[in-house]
Amino acid sequence: MPFRYPRSVEHVDPTRPSLALDQLQLALEGVPPLSAEERLERWLADQPEETAQVHAAFLYLRDANTRSARAQRWADWRAVQAPYDRAWGWLVPGGTEVVWLYDEAGLAYVDGLFLATLLCAHAACERVLAGCLQMYPEQPDKNWLRWGLGPLAKSAFERDLIDSALRDDLAQVTEVRKVSAHFKPPLTPNTVMLRAFERAETSTAQSDDELLDEVLQDDAMFALKVATKLIRGNQGLSRVRLY
Repeated sequence: MPFRYPRSVEHVDPTRPSLALDQLQLALEGVPPLSAEERLERWLADQPEETAQVHAAFLYLRDANTRSARAQRWADWRAVQAPYDRAWGWLVPGGTEVVWLYDEAGLAYVDGLFLATLLCAHAACERVLAGCLQMYPEQPDKNWLRWGLGPLAKSAFERDLIDSALRDDLAQVTEVRKVSAHFKPPLTPNTVMLRAFERAETSTAQSDDELLDEVLQDDAMFALKVATKLIRGNQGLSRVRLY
């Protein structure tokens, strides 16, 4: 048996499901060795309770099974950002929270958490527009700090902070977020369920869950595109005029 150097302590991955993967496999003629995924699946089936190693094994399998899809979604997100890339960065109104929300929106999209993407992108847009409006000596209304994205976008357009196309896109983000974040009857226009039903005949989805996922992913990508255009494009603070 060939000699193997022991792994040093600093290179041991504490998240590795070692109980399942470090078991010895004998080399038997005519018996192909099990893959790491096969070993984990068999090991998990025999576990009577949840432990840290069980969770690590489950996450290991999930990571392997979803890596390709996540990589593609990361590429899609970068394709949205690429036209706005700048070596010196961006001046973002609305506080550091805007950057957090925008990054969370993108990372949630990569992980397939599409509703989280929509909610974070919506909130990032709200903060950016509110930060722009705060630059003006005269505020639009005494209660403007309580406004949602719809009124903020309308007021920003009136001050030439955003163009009509972005105003309309922000209104659409508001609409799809509203029917998901607030209770609406199932047949209310623009609900996820209704839009999924409407696209059923043309979709290649194999199940209702996949069909719903398609609609949610489209909403998430649209919200990401709008947030990127607002935060990184030639909008917002770069067009503020102080009177």
